[in-house]
Amino acid sequence: MAMYREKRFEEIKKLLAARSELSIEDIMKAVGVSRDTARRDIVALDAQGVARRTRGGLVSLSFGHTIPSYSARLKRFSTQKTKMAKSALTLIKPGCVYFIDDSTTLLKLSQSIRQPVTVYTHSLDNAIALSVEERVNLHLFGGKLDHHARFFFEPTMLETLRRIAFDAAFIGATAIAEDGVYFSYMEDAQVKQAAALSARRVVVVSETEKFQIEAPYRGLELGQITTLITDKKLSQTHKQWFAPQTQFLLGD
Repeated sequence: MAMYREKRFEEIKKLLAARSELSIEDIMKAVGVSRDTARRDIVALDAQGVARRTRGGLVSLSFGHTIPSYSARLKRFSTQKTKMAKSALTLIKPGCVYFIDDSTTLLKLSQSIRQPVTVYTHSLDNAIALSVEERVNLHLFGGKLDHHARFFFEPTMLETLRRIAFDAAFIGATAIAEDGVYFSYMEDAQVKQAAALSARRVVVVSETEKFQIEAPYRGLELGQITTLITDKKLSQTHKQWFAPQTQFLLGD
C-alpha cells in the first residue's frame, strides 16, 4: 500500500508540474482514487511541503509568483476552460460585431463560433481558428507580432478600436485585483482598454486562480465589466469588488 501511495504522489507531482493547479476531481481522475483518498493525498503533499493546499485542491509552490506564457497556458488547457468558452458562446448572437481577445479560453470560443458575425482580434491564434469559418467576417489587426503572447500591436490600432462600436468585447484576464483587471504587457493592456471603452458589453473570462496572481499593467476597472465568466463561484469577498449590476456566469 505504501508503494502504491508513493507512486500516486509521483503522478500527482508530475501533473502539478505541468499544470500548476489541480482540483480534487483532477487528482481523482489522474490516479483513479476516491474523493476521500484524493483529499488525504492533498493533505499529505501539503504537509511534505511539495505543494500548497487550497480549498479545492493543490497548487504548485511557485503558483502566483510567475505568469506562464501563452504556449504554456495552452498546454494546460483544462475542462474548466472549455466550459467557460461554452458559456461565452451563449452570448454570441448572429449579425453582431465583437472584439475577441488573446486568451486560451477565448481561442476555444473562436474555434466554436458557427454564426454570421463580425469579429475583430489582435490574436494570431484566434485569427487562424476563425479563418476557416466562412460565416465569420474576420478582421485581424496588424503590427508587430509578440511571439511570447502571440498578439499583434501597433499604436494606430488603438485609434481604430475607438471608432468601432462593438456589441461586446470578450477579454481574458491575466490577474484580477480589487482595483481592476491586470495584464502582462503594456501594449496588450492598452488594446483591451480601448476595446472595452468601445463596447456596449464587456465580458471578462477568468479562472478564479487569477485572483491570486499579480501582473503589472491595469487595463480595466472592475466597474466596466458587464459579465464575468469564471470556473468556480467567487468568494463573497471577491464578489463584493464588482458593481451590483455585474452578471456572474459559471462555465458549465
